Amino acid sequence: MPDLALDLRYLRYALLVAEHGSFRRAAEAIDMSQSTVSRRIQLLERRLGGPLFVRSLSGAKLTEAGARFLEEAALGASYIHEAVKDMKATHREGSGKIRIGLMTSLASGFLPNLVGEYHSRFRKVDVKIAEATFEEATAGVLSGRIDVAFLPGKPQLPRCQSVQLWNEQLFLALPRRHFLASADSVVWENVRNETFLIPAGIAGAELDHHLLRQLSDSNFQPRMSLQGVGRDNLLNMVGKGFGVSLALSSTSGSAHREVVFVPISDGPKIIYFSAVWSLRNQNPALKQFLELATEKSHRNMDVN
Repeated sequence: MPDLALDLRYLRYALLVAEHGSFRRAAEAIDMSQSTVSRRIQLLERRLGGPLFVRSLSGAKLTEAGARFLEEAALGASYIHEAVKDMKATHREGSGKIRIGLMTSLASGFLPNLVGEYHSRFRKVDVKIAEATFEEATAGVLSGRIDVAFLPGKPQLPRCQSVQLWNEQLFLALPRRHFLASADSVVWENVRNETFLIPAGIAGAELDHHLLRQLSDSNFQPRMSLQGVGRDNLLNMVGKGFGVSLALSSTSGSAHREVVFVPISDGPKIIYFSAVWSLRNQNPALKQFLELATEKSHRNMDVN
């Protein structure tokens, strides 16, 4: 015998009888015979081990236990109903949800353009974006909490795939009155004694630390100052002479009158970014997103 306690159809019949106060009126409401409704509720009661209703000539009234059961079961049924809707939406073309993890800026460049184009094409997809450290993003992809993460380099994670999509030039943000502000480019030796300002935001701080770790060697140990501000106010601090900061192409176009962005000419000066996702992830929205990302990356390479 199937588990009738978990059969939403039988629960629906019981809810209708409780609502109408009568087996007959409940049956009429769904164009079904009274005997069928009565028989199915009897099966449900047998499965539950007790009566849901007190029957009389005037109708049907919930027992105390029946009222408690229907109240709790109706709440559970609503959750199941929403879960079914989400499942159907996920497998319907152009619907569902995608969760994106990143540690770079959405100010300009490839990634914000990609996210914007995807949103324009798939309006019914709920796009969730979260800033994350490298470790948080990779853990999120592996656990399924994040569908796709955008990370520097080309991370190799177990049971995951990655594809390099775009690159950004590395700049040094300097105060306009700095002696290197008018230079065509800078080398790290020029800024050996500078203080590098690091933003407090999860993604910004992690990305800056990642880049500075790449640059650090026995001859260059940068002095860093973590500031409790976001990237925008950090650049304002640079303009006021508190220090210098690293910036990628996606942020170098920011309008800060007191700041100049000078390209770096030695060491790592191009930063590559990849999309990383789990091979076990069957989210159709992710498939659409990756197809668009690959298409957009190829278009950019053709232009360049």
